[in-house]
Amino acid sequence: MPGALEKNHGLLVGKVVVVTGAAGGIGRATALNALNEGAIVIATGVNQAEVDSLVAQRSDDRWHVRLLDVRVAADVDAFAVEITESIGAVDGLVNSAGILIPNNLVDSSESEYDRIFDVNVRGTYLTCKALLPAMVAKGSGSIVNLGSVNSLAAEPQLALYSASKGAVLMLTRAIAIDYAGVGIRANTICPGFVDTQINVPHYMKLGGRALMEERIADFQPIGRTIEPIEIAQPIIFLLSDNSRAITGTSFVVDGGALAQV
Repeated sequence: MPGALEKNHGLLVGKVVVVTGAAGGIGRATALNALNEGAIVIATGVNQAEVDSLVAQRSDDRWHVRLLDVRVAADVDAFAVEITESIGAVDGLVNSAGILIPNNLVDSSESEYDRIFDVNVRGTYLTCKALLPAMVAKGSGSIVNLGSVNSLAAEPQLALYSASKGAVLMLTRAIAIDYAGVGIRANTICPGFVDTQINVPHYMKLGGRALMEERIADFQPIGRTIEPIEIAQPIIFLLSDNSRAITGTSFVVDGGALAQV
């Protein structure tokens, strides 16, 4: 089992960090760890239940919660203006909002395509587009977009999800290239199997939880699932000045999954 990772090193003191999809496993771990590292955190949820759960999470003047549907351009633009005017230009953006619907190509539907790409790709595009100008104006900023091992390799029954995460990876690389000269960094974090709610439909379609637990060591050589905190900590590093020479990378945290032939 992994050791405790929630130590405070002050890596983000004074930085303004937005985390979308902050009610999910990785998003919540990232938002809370950013707060623990000294950041002013804006954590977003897509509905009132998520917002309420995030509000209840912390009582701190550096903890801000907003309702945000990343699929809606007008809402994202208004969010960016409000945050910049009321809190300040964003130093770090973590696009953690995402969905997974298991399918193969033939059995998939256009509705599933729209749902997956609207959140995973369009949502990432819109938030980056809205918040980048203020970063450019101040001459610094770090963007971390949530990809997946499926940004780099396919798995059964993840046709559209894999395609969407591949798109996120390439969009992030494009941002890195276009804005490196003005002090902006952009990286994709690519987790392996993290035992969070988003993955339940996939492993249930492949045979259920018991089968997933039986086979996890075959998929991830470390022999276990990855914890959300183990994704959050590399994200904190990528947001911090300690990673100031790192941009355009796919930062893989997969327990060794992609090292296998």
